[in-house]
Amino acid sequence: MKISFITTVLNEAKTIQALLDSIQTQTKKPDELIIVDAGSTDQTCRLVKSHPLKNKLSLRLIQKAGANRSQARNLSVELAKHGIIAVSDAGCRLDPDWLKRLTEPLQNSSVSAVAGYYQPETTTVFQTCVSPFVAVMPDRFNPKTFIPSSRSLAFKKSAWALAGRYPENLNFCEDLVFASKLKAKTNLAVRPDAIVYWSMVKNLPQFYTQIFHYASGDIQARYRPHLKKIISVFVRYLVFSGLPPLFLLYLLVPVIKRYHYVNHPLAIFYLPLLQITSDIGIMLGSLYGLFKKRS
Repeated sequence: MKISFITTVLNEAKTIQALLDSIQTQTKKPDELIIVDAGSTDQTCRLVKSHPLKNKLSLRLIQKAGANRSQARNLSVELAKHGIIAVSDAGCRLDPDWLKRLTEPLQNSSVSAVAGYYQPETTTVFQTCVSPFVAVMPDRFNPKTFIPSSRSLAFKKSAWALAGRYPENLNFCEDLVFASKLKAKTNLAVRPDAIVYWSMVKNLPQFYTQIFHYASGDIQARYRPHLKKIISVFVRYLVFSGLPPLFLLYLLVPVIKRYHYVNHPLAIFYLPLLQITSDIGIMLGSLYGLFKKRS
């Protein structure tokens, strides 16, 4: 069972090294590595070309300036020599047994795709506070309802075609749309022990940008599981405009719900701040997504 590993990059000079290093230390290595660069202006391409991994397996760096994530991923799958595709992202670090565990179920002819798990990787209190806002925390992980992102995913080429490929009109939320179709149209297995360590953003502006893009993508994709949450944010602030004291009580909610993930005094400050930033990012990002969809 030969495997093609694919990933897309754009100005990932600070993160690509960790991903490539973790591919090199896999207990089961891919048979080829395809990286599509969407027009990096930093040292990403140089780091890829100079990495020792290129001497140990077939590594192809394809430069496709202006390509979005979906276009780049579809191109990677099209060019892949092998029938099994494994996907992750720059900004992630693979557990040494990730590829082995992720692809084992595909040896069963009835399984067409496998979802792995992505665990937040943090080094600061701020990053630990960010984790429950953007990641599926271990105590909330349900294999029956889990829809994976493409940080930790493997599938057969035939399943990719059956699911209609990645939606090329989307640059955000594209992986959830694709994974939802994989789950609906093929047999998707879940391997929680196939772990990718996902580095959290380091500061508030980065967090805002992340949430803004997520909300914009959700609206453009009309991704129903998230649309209800977006609407609820607008509704709650409409209520706050008529009952301002409720807003002060609302600031306690993220502390009550998420403090146990952090267990640090600074979380009492960070969690409400992140909640407000998230709400602003959701509202502005969704409005931007609505504008983009209509234009």
